[in-house]
Amino acid sequence: MSRVGGRLGLAALTAFLAADVALVGLALRSTAGASDAGGKAAAAAASAAPTGAATPSSTSAPSATESPAAEGAGSGLDVVPLTVGIVAVDAEHAWRFETGSCSKGGSTLAITDDGGSTWQPRAAPFDATMRIRVRDNGGAFAIGSDEECSARFRQTEQGVPAWGAESRVPDAWYRDPKNTAAVGTAEGSRAEPCGEATVVDLSITDTSATALCSDGRVLSSDTGATWTPGETAPGSVAVAATDQQTLLVRPMDGCAGLAVVDARAGDTALGCAEVDLAGVEPGRVALSVRGDHAWLLAGDTVLRSSGDLSEWAAVG
Repeated sequence: MSRVGGRLGLAALTAFLAADVALVGLALRSTAGASDAGGKAAAAAASAAPTGAATPSSTSAPSATESPAAEGAGSGLDVVPLTVGIVAVDAEHAWRFETGSCSKGGSTLAITDDGGSTWQPRAAPFDATMRIRVRDNGGAFAIGSDEECSARFRQTEQGVPAWGAESRVPDAWYRDPKNTAAVGTAEGSRAEPCGEATVVDLSITDTSATALCSDGRVLSSDTGATWTPGETAPGSVAVAATDQQTLLVRPMDGCAGLAVVDARAGDTALGCAEVDLAGVEPGRVALSVRGDHAWLLAGDTVLRSSGDLSEWAAVG
């Protein structure tokens, strides 16, 4: 090979190597730029995500049926023993009361005779009032306690604003004022229908009593000696029993407020009572049914319904 040919070959080889190095460097810079862009995008996405947001993983997400919110339990209403009561008389008349407590008192009573448009205060029968029953003749009796927390009994006649003298409680149903797990029975004894759970509410008919437990169990008895379990509806906050059915009040998906349900079909609302639950404290929901008329107390709101309980209207 001539010297010219050798020099040309060497120059060509040098140019080829230089071009190859340039291409490798370009490729490395391109790869680094893509990696850096990806890292910045990931960091931006992470900073934009809400605090505590879950990151993707290979673990399957829980199904809707496993979610408490999907079951209608995430209502913000804790299930605690009732601190209020309402007593339906008819479409125009009802009594409402605060239970109060043995140690602090605070029981109050008010009556309406115009469908809930106005409420007239009346002297409460006890420091702690656990039950009021309005008789067909307009008179009433109450079971409660003063500061010693022993259950006592008082009566009043129709149109008489004062209550009579205290006396021993006859054989009657009531929630025990000093033990949230106990009830007085129709046989004059004490019973704990919910066992270790507390009694949230107790509804009484002429022939039996129905207890709502804090764990959602519903039990009934005609004497208090034995209790028959019914349906279980967690999240229920009040109960009202009639001779035909047992009604429960509970938050439920699809109801803007509280649903009134038949205990035998607790996932289906008979009707929805529109109430702002943010303004309802736990224990301040009560239901009463008499004949074709139902009254519902939820916080400071009173609602009425008639017939099949599908429609509820606020009063007052």
